Amino acid sequence: MGRSIALGFARRGVDVVLAARQPGRLEAVADEVRQAGREPLVVPTDITDRASCAALVEAAVERFGGVDFLVQNAHHEGDWAPIVDADPESWRAIFDVNLYGTLYLVQAALPAIRARGGGAVVLVNSGAVLSNPPNLGAYTASKAALAAVARTLAVEAGPWGIRVNGVFLGGVLGDNILHAAEHQSAAEGITVDEWLDRRGATLPLRHLPTPDECAGAVLFLCSDLAAAVTGQHLSVNGGQWTT
Repeated sequence: MGRSIALGFARRGVDVVLAARQPGRLEAVADEVRQAGREPLVVPTDITDRASCAALVEAAVERFGGVDFLVQNAHHEGDWAPIVDADPESWRAIFDVNLYGTLYLVQAALPAIRARGGGAVVLVNSGAVLSNPPNLGAYTASKAALAAVARTLAVEAGPWGIRVNGVFLGGVLGDNILHAAEHQSAAEGITVDEWLDRRGATLPLRHLPTPDECAGAVLFLCSDLAAAVTGQHLSVNGGQWTT
């Protein structure tokens, strides 16, 4: 998702800052951004570290003169386990990324966005908040907290001209679902493509949405077309559920 979001912005002439823990993956996306006609700023970042988040924003301001948009796409799913058997330390690790990492980024970035006269924040979230799948209690709880952060921040930052929204993603045809497809298809004695086709056929649009398709919702929420939209969560799931 992060790659598709970054490329979507770059193809529309927006300067992008790429941040993640793995420099190799960042450089691969940076090369694609350059092919789209923009020169990105690459900042290896650990969002569980408050100083690292502050350094990220400082680098963005120094390079581009300010920050207009913040998209938080990092997530940590953790180990699957029933809540009654859950390891509290595993929960803390999940909340460190999904909730506290967002807190650190928001606290670092909002003053810079405010200094530009306003902008937009999009917190990428999960449909698990709505569907409550078993064995994902920590992940779902952290994402529910993230949704509350988005709504509250929209109220608090609105007077500064900053809109804050989220997207609830369903199954996306990316690395996570391909990994699941490998295991599930083997267990069921079918091919990966057959498993993906069967999963997609359950959706009203009859296919699993791609990262590029889902990224479009993030770009919309950052655009002037969404000038009156704040404190909302857009379900982006090919009709996997309706709200």
